Amino acid sequence: MSSTLRFIAPSLAALLTLSACGSDTKKEASASSDPALTDALGDQIMVDPDLTGQDRSTSGMAANGPAAGTQPNADRSPEAVAAAKAEAAKLAGGSVLAAPDAVSSSDAGAAPVTSAQLATAALGKGSNCADKVEYSAGWAARLPAALGVYPRGAVQEAAGTDKDGCALRVVSFHTPVTPKDVVDFYYTRARAAGYEAEHKMEGEDHVLGGSKNAAAYVIYVRAQKDGLTEVDVIANGG
Repeated sequence: MSSTLRFIAPSLAALLTLSACGSDTKKEASASSDPALTDALGDQIMVDPDLTGQDRSTSGMAANGPAAGTQPNADRSPEAVAAAKAEAAKLAGGSVLAAPDAVSSSDAGAAPVTSAQLATAALGKGSNCADKVEYSAGWAARLPAALGVYPRGAVQEAAGTDKDGCALRVVSFHTPVTPKDVVDFYYTRARAAGYEAEHKMEGEDHVLGGSKNAAAYVIYVRAQKDGLTEVDVIANGG
């Protein structure tokens, strides 16, 4: 699935058994505009201003996908790609490490860890944080430092909550760099920050996930037919 809500809607609902979100009764999420946070994103992240104040229904999202509106496009020029990689290397401390080869659950002797299991860990087993999320581009700026949007990524969707002890972030973005570039970047950043970092393949998706104490994350990375790379990040705590 290539929707920017590929797992923001379906997986949150499935993993947290939010049956009410799929009912006829819609639970509206508050998403007030936050210009200060949008400004804080700076030039490294492109955000559609229309996304900043959009109200979203979790049930409506699952059924209908993103609300109508213009989404930001990632700059595909060679200069932009080179600049993004240079900024990524700088954020990684000067160089980006190569992540271990991905392990498929079908590989002999491999532990059958699925993306759903990694996402469950990231969301917190038994948590009800997903039904408290608010949709605003500003949440992209609130990801844990080690898991921030890849430089110059074009944010397509962002949600999160800090209510009732929750610290959930869900962000989807596009970038013109390759899936390997993205996986290597997050692997380097996560390990440097003290997170575990397991690299799996789930169908065509690269899945990187792990935890650090009570914090956990899972990142889905996939190549799109248009040549861009789509990235979904779930982070809880940290």
